[in-house]
Amino acid sequence: MGGQDALARVLEEIHRPHTRRVADPDPPSHAAAAKRRTVLFTVLGAVLAAALLFAVVTRVAGTRSTAGSTTDRDGNRVARFELGRATDYAKTIARDGPILFPDPQGRSRDIYVQHLGGTDWLAFEARVSGAPRQCVLNWERDGRQFVDPCDGRTYPADGTGLVRFPARVTDKGRVVVDLSTPAP
Repeated sequence: MGGQDALARVLEEIHRPHTRRVADPDPPSHAAAAKRRTVLFTVLGAVLAAALLFAVVTRVAGTRSTAGSTTDRDGNRVARFELGRATDYAKTIARDGPILFPDPQGRSRDIYVQHLGGTDWLAFEARVSGAPRQCVLNWERDGRQFVDPCDGRTYPADGTGLVRFPARVTDKGRVVVDLSTPAP
C-alpha cells in the first residue's frame, strides 16, 4: 500500500489551497497623489483654455470685416474692404468714435472708418502720408478731431488732409471701402 499512500499524499498536496501570503501593495504616497492631481488639473486647465481661445477666435472671426479683391467691368483689379452692416457700425462710431482697422490687405496702410451721419461714410489712412507706423493718429473724443502723436498736428473728423478712400453703403446695407482708388 505504500504506492497508494504516496499517490494520495501527492494528490492531497496538489489540491491543497495555497496559503502563501502575498504582500499587500504599497499604499500610494501623498506626494504621488498630489502629483497626479497637479497633472490632471493642468491638463484640464489647458483643455479649457484652448476651448475658450477657440470660442473667442471663432466669435471674432465671425464678426470681422472682409477684405477682398475683385475686378471691375474692364478687368482692372479692385480692392474692396467690406465692414459689415452700416446700422451696427453707425451706432458704434456714434458711441466710441471712428474705427481703426489694421490694413485689410495685410500691408502697413491702416485705415479709419468714420460715419458723419446719414449716408456720409468716410475712410482714410490712419496716419499722415509718409509717417512711420507708430504715428497712427489718435481720436480725441472731446475735440472731435484726430491728433498726430508724433508731431501734435490735428485733423478734422472728416479726415481732411489725409489720404482718403471711397466708402459707400450697398443696397444690402453694408459699408464697403474701395482701397484701390486712394485720393489725396
